[in-house]
Amino acid sequence: MVRSPNRRPGYVLVAVLLVVVVLSLASYRYLAAMTSEAIVAQRTTEQAQVRAYAISGVYDAMAKISDPNTFLNTLAGNPTNAPTAFTNVAVGNGDESSYRGAGQFSLMYAAAAPDGSGITVYNGAADEQGKLNINTLIKLDPTGEVLYAALMLLPNMTEDVADAIVDWVDADDTPRTSGAESDYYAGLTPPYQAKNGPLNSIDELLLVKGVTPQLLYGNDRNRNGRLDPGEEDGNDLNQGWSAFLTVYGREVNADSDGNARVFLQDTDMSTNYEALTDALGQEMADYVMAYRLFTTSSTATTTLSATSSGSSSSGGMTIVITTTSKTSSNKTTTATPDQVTDAVQNALALGTAKEKNKISSVLSLVNTQVTLPKASGAGPNTPDVVVACPLNDPAKMQQYLPLLLDKTTTTSGGEMVPRINVNTAPQEVLMALPGVSPTDVQNALAIRSGLDMTSLEARTGAWLVTQAQMSPTVFQTLEKYISGRSSVYRLQSLGYFANSGPVARVEAVIDTSPGAPRILYFRDLTDLGGGFDPPR
Repeated sequence: MVRSPNRRPGYVLVAVLLVVVVLSLASYRYLAAMTSEAIVAQRTTEQAQVRAYAISGVYDAMAKISDPNTFLNTLAGNPTNAPTAFTNVAVGNGDESSYRGAGQFSLMYAAAAPDGSGITVYNGAADEQGKLNINTLIKLDPTGEVLYAALMLLPNMTEDVADAIVDWVDADDTPRTSGAESDYYAGLTPPYQAKNGPLNSIDELLLVKGVTPQLLYGNDRNRNGRLDPGEEDGNDLNQGWSAFLTVYGREVNADSDGNARVFLQDTDMSTNYEALTDALGQEMADYVMAYRLFTTSSTATTTLSATSSGSSSSGGMTIVITTTSKTSSNKTTTATPDQVTDAVQNALALGTAKEKNKISSVLSLVNTQVTLPKASGAGPNTPDVVVACPLNDPAKMQQYLPLLLDKTTTTSGGEMVPRINVNTAPQEVLMALPGVSPTDVQNALAIRSGLDMTSLEARTGAWLVTQAQMSPTVFQTLEKYISGRSSVYRLQSLGYFANSGPVARVEAVIDTSPGAPRILYFRDLTDLGGGFDPPR
């Protein structure tokens, strides 16, 4: 049979079909790859966005807490629990053009409830200065005994671990009874030396003999206030020693308005008197200056007791007033306010006035009196003119003690060793303060729940004496350890979209000192999971 010259082979059609199929498959693979790339790009973009939202929360907290007006009015003096200010805060202009909704952040952290009922989640920034500062305690007492005693009152603490922690931060390389110094750590693999200096982060404690992650951070390893899968260890939820210890803190030697405090040991007596009058008013300024000018350390004594016949009480405080005059043979009369003012101003006008008695603590003024100098030519039987300290009057104690603690200082310089904020410290931290009794702690916990955190009593810690019945003697012992204000906070910021999508979580420690807020520590916690459920 002869093939027609116009007929073509069929295999050409098959080849064309194969080419079409191959090209179709290639196009499909390309489309799938591009779709995957687009999804990855979208998710990467969204993850970067929510991380930026979370970081925005850190800077927003720094701005709000460091601004005095916002701190007192918007945050009511308490940024540790301010859901209105720190929940579902829109980033930028709140554009909701994305199907996921506007970008937002919330500040959330887990801490022990004030009533001891367990771990609670709060919206705000945790007060880092409500904890025991290891660096502060070793600086105030280089022997380490105060730090050791405080550590021993923490849950699950043992003598050997407490000794080892003190050895790690004290300046010497001599081990305590149950402690460890460089000779011990040099025998480990790999070897290292004891720090023998201040800690840079709480994580450094994991290098100390006997300190384990379980003891330091408890079983809440991702720090979200609940036991997630893999965290259950048969024990109740706990945050370990990290809930009570810190290495961060800062305290500027300034009053609640941000002004430098009046130094009570200033040798320029006239200038100091003027500054005291502006800060405290005439009555208290006159007494402070009269105390410095006209008394010596043996002029007055102080006797305080909880109850006694003939005592007076106000604001939950009872004081028995016992004073001695530098002359006991003469009768005494009570000075009028004008007499005190004249005596002080006349002494200063001579230009030769010198300090006879230093004020080491404003509480040392409690229960004292001053005998004014006698007028020139006064006879030997002229009665002594005596003025009692206004703080001896419980009503005036409530008026003047907060002012004295806020406006004056016995520490020179612009910075102080950072102290513990008694308004936010948990019970375990309050119990670890030197000289404090369980009754003092229980009284403080009962009173502070109803405190107005914007008041001067709260912001100076004076309420411990004026309302919580703490002895002025005990408060004087605590004065270098405690305060009523903070500037350093630890926070966790969640970034997310309003409707759905990924969540980022970052942790930061911030210094909110007025005029110079800054980040002291930063860590991205996203790898540990969102931790908290965003309040979308």
